[in-house]
Amino acid sequence: MQTTSLLNLLHISSPALPIGAFAYSQGLEYTLEAGWCKKADDVEQWIKSVMTHGLGGVDLPILKRLHQAWSKNDTQELRYWNATLLAFRETKELYLEDIQVGDAFKQWHKSQSAEHIGKLEIIDKPTVASMYALNAVIKGLTVKECLIGFVWAWLENQITAASKAMPMGQTDGQNIIRHLIPEIEAVIEKSMQLEDDEIGSGLVGLSMSSALHENQYSRLFRS
Repeated sequence: MQTTSLLNLLHISSPALPIGAFAYSQGLEYTLEAGWCKKADDVEQWIKSVMTHGLGGVDLPILKRLHQAWSKNDTQELRYWNATLLAFRETKELYLEDIQVGDAFKQWHKSQSAEHIGKLEIIDKPTVASMYALNAVIKGLTVKECLIGFVWAWLENQITAASKAMPMGQTDGQNIIRHLIPEIEAVIEKSMQLEDDEIGSGLVGLSMSSALHENQYSRLFRS
């Protein structure tokens, strides 16, 4: 990668980006509260499964198509794949997270690139992936670079959520990231090969944890 591309990728993947993703755990908080994950190894396996089958089966292949659609200024494709991604959100919590963080991402876009404001109105309820893909195209990032940054941002957020919601130190969290780094490339490569009719996932545990988190009595993260 060119230095500028690398810096742009780090910029849009930073947890400091003011879009509010840190406020959500995507059901992970409930898995810890319920004892489904009791130690760092359990958290690693949970995150690995969601990354492999959730992001790898749904978010990443659709992110690829959104990147391609923005590159071609294909309004019909953008709206179709954005709506498809929202249709895959199996709980109210996951749906609201996507459109709330997506809208915050849209507002941040407006402050960064005035010449692209018109594009931001193409999609009525932009997902995080649609806004991330737009930023990647504006910054000249390739599809693969876009997917790498998206996975990394998601992974860091999950580790942060786990560290806040259970007695897991920073070292444990960084060890999970270190163990999962070799898995990231495989997940990305597989997701880029999926055909349209192969997109999908069946993470029942994630759906249950997210739904139950909506009514969890005491929680740190939004529902």
